[in-house]
Amino acid sequence: MLSKSTEVYANHGMPIECDIYSDSDYPEDAPVFLYFHPGGLVDWGRDCLAPWLVQSCRQRQWPLISAGFRQMPQVGARGLLDDVTAAYKFAREWQATEGRERRVIVGGASGGFLTAALVAHHCTPPPIALFSISGIATFRHPFFNSSTLLTPEPLADADMAPVIALPLAVGKTPAGSPSAFVLDKLLADGSKNPDYQPPEEARRDETKPTRGALYDYYIYKNAWVDLLGEVDVGYDWARDASNKARLEAWPPTVIFHGDDDPDVPLDVSQQVQKSLGKDKVKIFVAEGQSHLFELISFVEDDGPGMGAVRDAFEYLGGIVAGIE
Repeated sequence: MLSKSTEVYANHGMPIECDIYSDSDYPEDAPVFLYFHPGGLVDWGRDCLAPWLVQSCRQRQWPLISAGFRQMPQVGARGLLDDVTAAYKFAREWQATEGRERRVIVGGASGGFLTAALVAHHCTPPPIALFSISGIATFRHPFFNSSTLLTPEPLADADMAPVIALPLAVGKTPAGSPSAFVLDKLLADGSKNPDYQPPEEARRDETKPTRGALYDYYIYKNAWVDLLGEVDVGYDWARDASNKARLEAWPPTVIFHGDDDPDVPLDVSQQVQKSLGKDKVKIFVAEGQSHLFELISFVEDDGPGMGAVRDAFEYLGGIVAGIE
């Protein structure tokens, strides 16, 4: 039976935790899926993960580790990389047999995929595969550097100043959020629990900007590269023949992305594929779907776009099986 445990994977001035979804009968050498949550690197927490992802990992007997991390902009580029690196080290060592390390798949949703990509850019050995859910592969794409306005009006500096001045903290999903995963959403066999009743969502002051507004604010300001460019190196290097060995070492990357995504356009993923090549990057397009369309969906749901989700994860499973 699937169980959840919580462990501190690092202490960087504060404890940083991860949730581990696993079962005692999983093989000792099963690969681990290390997941980084969405929220534009500025909001939400490690329990913000889709039920279908928990179910899909369970079906393949892959332990799923959902890692929290300290939030931007307060943590800074190097601090974020420190968290990501520590989470990857934890996943490789988690319940590993003596003298060996786990193979790790690293995935993320939206901004969480930027942190997943940082693992591939900066960590050795690289993960065995990357998995992107409507992901921000890099902030060096023109969308993030063209004064793109995602709000009805530009967010005022004075309104955002109190949010920017908030203390450094690990991300947290709002209480009662429908995107917060709990095991009660599933039955003992891993299927959808039709009787689950979500808690009442906490009310918030709609008149004040929240942490999540920082994502839109920094896009309009063309500030994300300034904030993260030190570690977010992009993919232009892959077009240089002198980097052939580096490209060959890049892990196979599987992406699904809606083609009607206003927050992270499909072209962000497509440009990564153009740089790294179709032999490295496989994209599954969810036609007509917006950003994180599958966030509260179950693997057995037949909603729009869920076929692309299942196909993408099946393709990932084939990659992992081929490595084994």
